[in-house]
Amino acid sequence: MVINDRDNYEKIKNSISMDNLRKIIKSRGYTTTKVAMGSKVSESTINAYITGQKLPSITSLISMSEFLKCNSDYLLGRTDNPMKIDDIEKLHTNEELMLLFQNITSLSKEKQALVSAYVKGLMNS
Repeated sequence: MVINDRDNYEKIKNSISMDNLRKIIKSRGYTTTKVAMGSKVSESTINAYITGQKLPSITSLISMSEFLKCNSDYLLGRTDNPMKIDDIEKLHTNEELMLLFQNITSLSKEKQALVSAYVKGLMNS
């Protein structure tokens, strides 16, 4: 991006969606209050991110992604994969996990949903 390129800045700004922030808060069973306390970002600011009234600063984005244990691109809506980059790299070095991942991705969407529900159940028990 060229510095002071207003058109490109607006294009990038308009492509950012914080919908995944709302999704991950809900999927983790958190409240915006809990995320605010854990990430040291005010609850009103988090709500402003979710509603699209504000975009997060770099420090807020990193703080929220660290607390939520996800990657920043996921919170910005640039990917549907919430895994942290370090975790993805670890996955590639573990042959057993890679095989499991490949097997799961070869399943139908319905069976993938069943696997996901089973794993969530295990994590909650």
